[in-house]
Amino acid sequence: MIVDLTILLIGFTVFSAGSLIFAYLFFLPDLQKSILSKVTCAALLLGLTTLQWFHFLTLTTSFEALNNRIYLSVLMLVPAYFYYFSQFVLFPDLAPKVKHFLHLIPTVVSVFLSKSMLPAIAFLIGSAYCLWFIYLVLKLRTQQNRFVMERFFFGMFALFAIAALVLGLLIPYIDPTIFYIAYSISIGVAMLLVTTAIIIFPDMLNDIQQMAEIAYSKSKLQGINVKAKKAQLEKLMEQENIYQNEKLSLTFMAELLDISAHQLSELVNTQYGYGFSQFVRTCRIEQAKILLISEPNTSILAISIMTGFQSQSNFYSAFRDLTAESPGNFRKNNT
Repeated sequence: MIVDLTILLIGFTVFSAGSLIFAYLFFLPDLQKSILSKVTCAALLLGLTTLQWFHFLTLTTSFEALNNRIYLSVLMLVPAYFYYFSQFVLFPDLAPKVKHFLHLIPTVVSVFLSKSMLPAIAFLIGSAYCLWFIYLVLKLRTQQNRFVMERFFFGMFALFAIAALVLGLLIPYIDPTIFYIAYSISIGVAMLLVTTAIIIFPDMLNDIQQMAEIAYSKSKLQGINVKAKKAQLEKLMEQENIYQNEKLSLTFMAELLDISAHQLSELVNTQYGYGFSQFVRTCRIEQAKILLISEPNTSILAISIMTGFQSQSNFYSAFRDLTAESPGNFRKNNT
């Protein structure tokens, strides 16, 4: 039964990887995506898919992945792919430098090492990259109290990174089948976490990217009257109710303010303490709170539409995230 479950997770990984590649390449319009981030995203997901294919062959045939040099090479490459994707998705304007190619050295050296040594080395490097990325992201958060669920997901990734390291070190002492099953399940569950996080927090990656840009780049607001642009932004939101536009984007708002998307992103983050998407959600929820009290006969669905949410489920999720209660309970407790 456990083998059947593992095979199902392998299939889920393959399907999810294809979906995530397609979504990253052709959707997420507010996310700044360079050619390098697209290439490394595809390389990382295809690498994980390749590993799962080898696991499938091993669990269903006489094939032995740990004795196969191609499998071990991919195992060594995946951590490097993860590092490159993390770098280029957080810093889309980053230009490749010589130091970036140093992360491929373990893969090159692995050709001359014993097969038995490679899994432990790959898991050690991969775990280090995962923990580095988690630390980097959590360090960027300036509004930790607003991202409890996001911290949960990153905490789970940290646990998986540690578990993967332990698994890699135990390979010489356990049945290889246990390794294949455990590693396949880990990849499948990690893919499930990524998919779930994107569904629940579709703007999470964009928010992280914006914060990274502000934290590590030179200010793009030099020469901009920040006070005037902030007042103009608040007028658009509070008086002209532009938040009602359910397709409101960073790019569109930046055009209205006659500044670049980078400048608007930095302005919102520095002036309000969170990303543009969170800023819009906050404005929408504040208006929704007013409507829930002032218009007791208006349905919650109607209010969600009036405040620019694309669906009632997104409205409920955002409302709970910012108020810790449902719209219905809020109305009941305040009228």
